[in-house]
Amino acid sequence: MERLLLKYMKINKLRTHNLKLKTSTMLLFFIILLSVLLRLWKLGSIPPSLTPDEAALGYNAYSILNTGRDEYGKVLPIIFKSFGDYKPGFYIYLAAPFIALLGLNEYSVRLPSATAGIITVYLIYLITKELFGNRRLAILSAFISSITPWLIYFSRGAWEANVALTLTLAGIFFFLKSFRKPKFLIYSVLFFALTFITYQGTKLSTLIVVTLLMIIYWKSFWGVFKPASKPVIISTLIVSLCLVPVIKSYVNGEAGRLTVFSVFSYPRPGDQLQKFLSEDNDKVGSLRYYLFHTESLNYFRGIMGRWFNHMSSRFLFFEGDWSNPRHSSPHQGMLLMTDAIFLLAGLIVLCKRKLMKEILFVSLWLIFAPLPSVLSRNEVHAIRSMNMVIPLIIILSFGLNGIILWLQNIKTHAFIRATSYILLTALYVGSLIYFFDSYFVHLPNHDSKLWEYGYKQIVEVVSPIKDEYNEVIVQQTFAQPYIYFLFYGKYDPILYQSKAKLKESVYRGDVGQVERLDNIRFEDYSFPHIGATKSYIVVGNADRIHADFTKFDFSEIREIRYLNGKVAFRILEKR
Repeated sequence: MERLLLKYMKINKLRTHNLKLKTSTMLLFFIILLSVLLRLWKLGSIPPSLTPDEAALGYNAYSILNTGRDEYGKVLPIIFKSFGDYKPGFYIYLAAPFIALLGLNEYSVRLPSATAGIITVYLIYLITKELFGNRRLAILSAFISSITPWLIYFSRGAWEANVALTLTLAGIFFFLKSFRKPKFLIYSVLFFALTFITYQGTKLSTLIVVTLLMIIYWKSFWGVFKPASKPVIISTLIVSLCLVPVIKSYVNGEAGRLTVFSVFSYPRPGDQLQKFLSEDNDKVGSLRYYLFHTESLNYFRGIMGRWFNHMSSRFLFFEGDWSNPRHSSPHQGMLLMTDAIFLLAGLIVLCKRKLMKEILFVSLWLIFAPLPSVLSRNEVHAIRSMNMVIPLIIILSFGLNGIILWLQNIKTHAFIRATSYILLTALYVGSLIYFFDSYFVHLPNHDSKLWEYGYKQIVEVVSPIKDEYNEVIVQQTFAQPYIYFLFYGKYDPILYQSKAKLKESVYRGDVGQVERLDNIRFEDYSFPHIGATKSYIVVGNADRIHADFTKFDFSEIREIRYLNGKVAFRILEKR
């Protein structure tokens, strides 16, 4: 009888386990489905236009697909010259098959990033489960990541940083798996190495993650690391292959963009320092100078200020990336507003727990993740600090799980418990609806100018008629208008490679500009003094070409408006 009872209990326990497994699998399936919906719905039209970088990635992928060369005719490069910013090329090669299947358009260019964003949700689930061995915590982390604004923003555009984040997560997952199966070290190294040829900022962000993993898990790592072993030899070769083009670009002076954005390239003006010293009746080299006024102290103060900016409620919950509004939606933080509750709860839960290696890794990653951003000149930067979002999501999942457990275990009336659940759910859903309204409704209308809306429409109007005129003059801007003519016109890559010419910037490391494409001239002209012969088209924004253009004997071909109704561009002709 006792044996039968034990057997029954064992079978019942197994059934319960299987039921929980099926439930968690179904929940994960619906979470992935939700992430697919939020990342693919209206992907081609929200955000409302391609950025110049998106168009450049797409056209270079189109060029590689058709000719095996970039827009300048270089055979299968790893680093692409593009605007003179020398883009790492992994995203371009990733986009090529999507363009082959779907054609050259907004959707196909953004789809690699959206796909990476969906994979990110699953990887966060796997990593949380691997770190903490808690399936419910892993499910919650996947759910939070599926609806987190930060991840949705950059999954819905051709952002190399988003793909780099997915590769980083894959690297972390296989690193943790390699403790049991050393062969997984090869996959870990492969994914980490690929980040170096995906996005510029990973030169520091990947180094931070790998260093933390190796220090915190050094015993497990050295148990896997045997210098003569096959995984280590293959891993070394992979790293070398990925680093060679990166190092070569440094040697060739192609890393100037890092100089442009580095905070160390912008010391204080001399007169500002002299003003401080004169107020102290002091001079350079004195004791007070070294205590209070050195450039090192100035840099440190700025760096710490930017670090706290990234940890602020303004950045995380209420406004988002105020230095770069294109990196967030109107009046919405990088996280949901109600996440503030779960973040606080998560920090409390983690503080009460015994300090584990896993908690130490998550905490230190959060502390150091903003470093690529705080070392740049921007007050905040959601792309360069993007790695922050992963430890934040894990902490949020601890907070949400902690609140659920507290409500389950608290000794109170069932009505109060049910009311608490309803209130919590209502707050969360309300915050989510607010974000959806901000992103899917307000962003296209509010921010279409920031997304360079109007260049597609310019190409659609000008391209069919440009040969009827001697010349087309398009206002030159840092939006790189030439790339839109290449992208939307599906310009023959072979033909363009033979005439591609980038005028290099006079400022080291800054982007250059293309000044001519067939009979189209890109110029920062002063209207109405165009400097062109008769029979030409002129294109300019509303600040350059005012509404009184008719008094200069121009006639209008088309007026293009932003989605909020304001005039974006005017296309005029003079016969």
